[in-house]
Amino acid sequence: MIIDVHTHITYHRFPEFVKKLNRKEFTAEILLKKMDAEGIDKSVILPLSNPENADPFGVSNIFEALEAARKHPDRLIAFCNVDPRAMMNSPEADLSKMLTIYKEMGCKGVGEVCSNIYFDDELARNFFYHCGECEMPIIFHMADRIGGVYGLVDDIYIPRLEKVLKEFPKTIFIGHAMAFWAEIDGDINIETRGSYPKGKIKKTGRLQELLGKYPNLYGDLSAGSGYNAISRDAEYGYKFLEEFNKKLLFGTDRFTSFDEPIPDIIPFIKNAFKENKISKEAYENITHKNTQRLIGG
Repeated sequence: MIIDVHTHITYHRFPEFVKKLNRKEFTAEILLKKMDAEGIDKSVILPLSNPENADPFGVSNIFEALEAARKHPDRLIAFCNVDPRAMMNSPEADLSKMLTIYKEMGCKGVGEVCSNIYFDDELARNFFYHCGECEMPIIFHMADRIGGVYGLVDDIYIPRLEKVLKEFPKTIFIGHAMAFWAEIDGDINIETRGSYPKGKIKKTGRLQELLGKYPNLYGDLSAGSGYNAISRDAEYGYKFLEEFNKKLLFGTDRFTSFDEPIPDIIPFIKNAFKENKISKEAYENITHKNTQRLIGG
């Protein structure tokens, strides 16, 4: 079985947003066809609702995700998305009220969280607290700066992420994007941490330290960032997948069209198993068992 923990769909009821924002149509039905073609059994649909996203109206909102999951309960899983600034932009906001409603409606987690505020901002910390209380795992996009990007922000060597991992042990954090995956390299630098660093990994990074130290931190392997992290030095990548196989989740971050090529992460993971680069246990944990443990499905 393969579960894709990171996908997005476009509005099928309001195609005007897709056209005006220059996106290609990618409805739940198209997603299902892609899944069938590529051997993916289930997919998690992540709404983009934070205002920092360049086109939050061109990608699924919470109700589109829920509608698709209810229509295809054996194939699709819905997450919700609650902005930390919701409910009067206050660190005292009872975000559990909203999260509980979404959970009762069928949402299995929260994400993709793209608010462009610091991880240890008081609003973010309140949000993390309520996600933990409601037992809703978070998939977050990490950014390297405030402004001009989307994503929760941390400094080099991710000290703010470690701070909240300690403070909110009940909250499951699932990391994604360039600034997160660049931390696989101990020789990370300011200039490249927000992009796709290349070259051999000669020194293990802070990411490995935090994955090993904190039970509530996981990694989402989707998109170019996750693939780049494990393929830039393939031999090290295989070792990383094996060592942290209980902390990694397979994903693609697809949201484009049926004609887009197969995401690189799919053949990489499949070939790693076929060529005995990773064990069967590691392959099964990464491709579905870890996700099932966190959100069911």
